[in-house]
Order: sequence, then C-alpha cells, then structure tokens
Amino acid sequence: MLELGDERCMKLLFDNYYRLLCMYALRYPIAKECAEDIVQTVFVTLWINKRGKPFDGSLRSYLFGAVSKAALCWLRDHNRVYVEEIEEQSEDFWEKIFTQEQEEQRERLREKVREAVKQLPEKPRQVLQAIVFLEKPYKKVAAEMGISVNTVKTYYARALQALRKALGANPLLLLLWLKKADR
Repeated sequence: MLELGDERCMKLLFDNYYRLLCMYALRYPIAKECAEDIVQTVFVTLWINKRGKPFDGSLRSYLFGAVSKAALCWLRDHNRVYVEEIEEQSEDFWEKIFTQEQEEQRERLREKVREAVKQLPEKPRQVLQAIVFLEKPYKKVAAEMGISVNTVKTYYARALQALRKALGANPLLLLLWLKKADR
C-alpha cells in the first residue's frame, strides 16, 4: 500500500507506531518534545522517500532504526545531554516508587549504583562522571581528556551499557537520582 502512495497506509502506520516510537526515542537523553519531533520527522521522511516505491524489509525495523539514528544525530548536533529535563522526570518517578519507610532500601540501591560506577573501567567512568555528574558537553570532555568526541561517545555508551547490565534498569535515571541524593 505504501508503494501505491496510499495515505491510509501511512495513517495506519502512524497510529500504530507513533507512541511506541516516541517512547523508544526517550531511551536517549532528549526531551519529550524533541522525541515527538524526531518521530514525526521520520514519518515525513518515510512518506517523502518511500511513497510510490517498492519497500523490501520490515517497516517496523525501518522505523525503529530511523528513530534511533535520528535521535543520535540530534544528540550529536546539539552536543549536549538535557540532564535537567531527565532529572525532573526521574524525580517524579522516584517519589512515586519510594516512601519514607523505604529509606534503607534507597541507601542500598544508592550504594549498589555507586559500586557499579566504581567497577567501570577508568576512561568510561571518567566520561560518564563528566557528562552526567558535571553536565559537561561531549566536546569539552573530549578536549579535557585529549580524545576525540567519537571516543567520548563510545566510552559513554559503553559505561551506560555496563551499568544497564549490572543494575538491570535504566542507568541514566539511577545516576541522576544518585546525583540528586548526593547533593
């Protein structure tokens, strides 16, 4: 249907995937509005570039891949992580999860996160701390460490991946929560 240029096909794709793709885009440290813009742009690009042409492969895979690539490009182009907005969202999230009686559980989790960060290899740990805790942009971290911006991004991604594996949760939310708790 897409290859026939059928707008109903595009509307169906949009209705079925828009929210899911927005949630997927929020895996990256970007604001909700930016995630929505990215997803809308992906749909517009799909419509412009693929309308009237045969499409081989999975549309679902294409959409998720395009959103991922667009989100990474957005981060690169803006050269900064919007930590403040994520902090606000994580604050609401943690307030709902924890009550006063669970302070011990909070402290155990804080210690687990601190320990997981300590276990990271030196360079990824330094990059992670600079970006998340000191809120430095990639370029500044790269200049201070004498490495390329791409190396900073690689170290940052590796650190988050290792923390996700060690903690079994969204490491960025846990780190921001730890940052706020340690203030």
